[in-house]
Amino acid sequence: MRFVFYLIVLGVFSSCALKKQSIVLNSQLHHSHCGGAPPTEETIKGYDTPNNMDVIIAGNKDSMVLKIAGTRKVKLKKGVYHWYQGDKAKETSDLLESLEKELDTNYVIEGADCINEWKLNKDGAFTVSEKSDTIYLTLEYKCYTGTLPCVKYTGPKYQ
Repeated sequence: MRFVFYLIVLGVFSSCALKKQSIVLNSQLHHSHCGGAPPTEETIKGYDTPNNMDVIIAGNKDSMVLKIAGTRKVKLKKGVYHWYQGDKAKETSDLLESLEKELDTNYVIEGADCINEWKLNKDGAFTVSEKSDTIYLTLEYKCYTGTLPCVKYTGPKYQ
């Protein structure tokens, strides 16, 4: 009888450990002040805007690739996760070709080595626990280059 009790207790604990937590993922860009009018206290802090992006979420207990159109509800097991922009799964040559087509002479592309290094770096990390309900995935939107990797802007700048 005691053996059966221990099996039931073990089953309850293991099912709780494997349970997935419902969370909302918010994808956003953080914009900083890029010149023009003198900054106020508010504009110096920057602001966030919703962003549509493909995301790779990787953790020890769960992983997924998904599109987020500003907000998306998902279920993840409790644990620590890293997230990456979906573009990091693309071939380096495809990324370089896309940048060359997109950009004009005001931009310099830093090359394949830079892109390969960028692809290895996570864009953020988060933890899912029983108290988790909303996770913000925020990318820094840089003045003049936005979220483009390994690109330098050489054109005119606002003062």
